[in-house]
Amino acid sequence: MTTQSPPTVLILGAGLTGLTAAYFLCKQGYRVTLLDHPSWQDGYGSDATDAAPMLFGCHRKTQDLLRALEQNETIRPDATIPLEFRLPDGHIETYRSTHLPGALQWMTSLFGFHGLAWHDRWNLFSHLEQIWEQAASLPADLNSRLADEWLASIGQSQEACERIWSPLTQWLTGNALGRLSAAVFVRQLSTIFLGHTTDARLTCLHGSIGDRFIAPMKRAMEKHSATILPQTEIPDVRFGPDGISGIRLSDGSQLRAQWYVAALSHLKLPALLPERLLTHYAYFAQLSELQTLPDIAIQFSGRATVAHPRLLLLAGRPFHQLAITSNRPDTLQYRLSAISHPPLMESSDEELTTLGRTELRTLLPDINHDTLSFEGISRHDQAALSLNPGAALLRPIQKSPVNNLVIAGAWTDTGWPANIESAILSAARCAEIIAGRPA
Repeated sequence: MTTQSPPTVLILGAGLTGLTAAYFLCKQGYRVTLLDHPSWQDGYGSDATDAAPMLFGCHRKTQDLLRALEQNETIRPDATIPLEFRLPDGHIETYRSTHLPGALQWMTSLFGFHGLAWHDRWNLFSHLEQIWEQAASLPADLNSRLADEWLASIGQSQEACERIWSPLTQWLTGNALGRLSAAVFVRQLSTIFLGHTTDARLTCLHGSIGDRFIAPMKRAMEKHSATILPQTEIPDVRFGPDGISGIRLSDGSQLRAQWYVAALSHLKLPALLPERLLTHYAYFAQLSELQTLPDIAIQFSGRATVAHPRLLLLAGRPFHQLAITSNRPDTLQYRLSAISHPPLMESSDEELTTLGRTELRTLLPDINHDTLSFEGISRHDQAALSLNPGAALLRPIQKSPVNNLVIAGAWTDTGWPANIESAILSAARCAEIIAGRPA
């Protein structure tokens, strides 16, 4: 009796998304090969050198993957931290999720949060209570409305938007409140803050994406004989009447598989497709309409006797967030960042360094600033996906019109902004499609 060969999958892209798809498929017995090219970066905060993200409890796919990867490893414990807002007057307000059942959780948390004025809290509570009791429903046109317009319609003041909703939205989605779809805004906040208590629990992961995800997945995949083939030239994807027929490499060799996964940026995928697919299928044609938002970050480090991670969402400041993290017990990293902020993008490195030091003195007056060391400035073109009204319709599902091709990426349709949860969820859905299970 002959032994049946395991099904084969070829993955284009060996970044976080491609490796995650490979990891899930290897565990199911598939024989996986990944092609990698230096230009095929994931983007959206999921590249190897990016800092590991701060995760909410509702980021379940990411949390599950972390637990699976760390089963047999000794990992320094991550820190649970509160969500802090620095208001324009310098006062800091903290949102804490209470440990109460059902609706009592968000009711108590909302009324205990003094970042919003009393009338804003009451208006928001009244609106949520009506929906909870089914006396009212969310408008059907949220996909075509802006978040700031919807907030005004439920009685939120301009002050509330500037102090709380704008910095929160900027951090969660990378989009400004006045450009974000109201549907995305409502879904994000309801998912995080109106569910179980643990959904709103914020965890600061130490290390980088490479440390916590990419390196452990590569080690795990070695046990399943998965192969990563680095490429110096972009491979040629060949198409036949029934889908992809193979991939021709620069040395003339050709690889074939039963399934193919494109784990690439939406900016890189169209270059691999023939013109007939780009013009015939709206699925592919509308990829060019997706818009990305850039970010800029400046980082300093300093010695600390106590490692105390923090996240400060900033209102009325040049930067949108200050993240304080620790990769070593005696050192803290201070990272100031902003997304889609033209004045900062146009500033020189010298101007940014000076501004960063000035901001840290204002935000953290009690630390010893003379001991802070400048670590560097990073600029990313794909820091966030523009989620203006109508953008949700442009994000493709993972199953493509090509029979044996699935698409993975933080930018695909997952119900999340383009973040690490979206990247990992998209990879999991691709594995489910290939395995024949409901996605």
